[in-house]
Amino acid sequence: MVSAFRRRSLSKTQAGYTVTELVVSTAIFSSISLGLLMGFTSLERNYVATSDFSLNHADEMRISDYMAMDLRRAIAVQAAENDTTIFIPAYYDQTGTPQTPALDGQGGVFYGASGSSVRIHYYLMAGTIYRQQDSAPAQPLAVNVQDFVFDVTDAGKVVTTRITFNPTFNSGGASAAATTATAFYNTTLLRNSRTDIQSSVY
Repeated sequence: MVSAFRRRSLSKTQAGYTVTELVVSTAIFSSISLGLLMGFTSLERNYVATSDFSLNHADEMRISDYMAMDLRRAIAVQAAENDTTIFIPAYYDQTGTPQTPALDGQGGVFYGASGSSVRIHYYLMAGTIYRQQDSAPAQPLAVNVQDFVFDVTDAGKVVTTRITFNPTFNSGGASAAATTATAFYNTTLLRNSRTDIQSSVY
């Protein structure tokens, strides 16, 4: 009889968890799981934001380098936001052979036929920034950049290029300060005498 009582006591003490213990353990497990999920989500958002910023900054630098190269050689500039046309001397003929420079009698130098030039067109279309030389196929400089804005300020012999992009890491939309912080400036001194404006410098 005593042994039967002991068996019943042991069976009661070895019975499963109580409801209170289950509730507490479930709450602790849920809290830890929620914390891990939020941590992984934050890490993923941070990775995407960093990658997006790096790619956009690289595209900014590429576009700025191309425009600086063309502006240094420019003889005429038609500046507009997201659509800028630059004219440079025709250093090469249609076969790619360098042309011999000649004087125009007024202190200027021209290549090929007098007054000839090469048209370089930068423009934004369907989320891609293109660079087109004359009638050749346009070359994309950056893709998926519908949030880019490149602005050219024409000051005669000095042209300033400003390229900005709208950060995408802020779910509520980037503030003006955040957008300004992404601005990439490039100030270029034109080496040639311009044919589209009067200049007292050259």
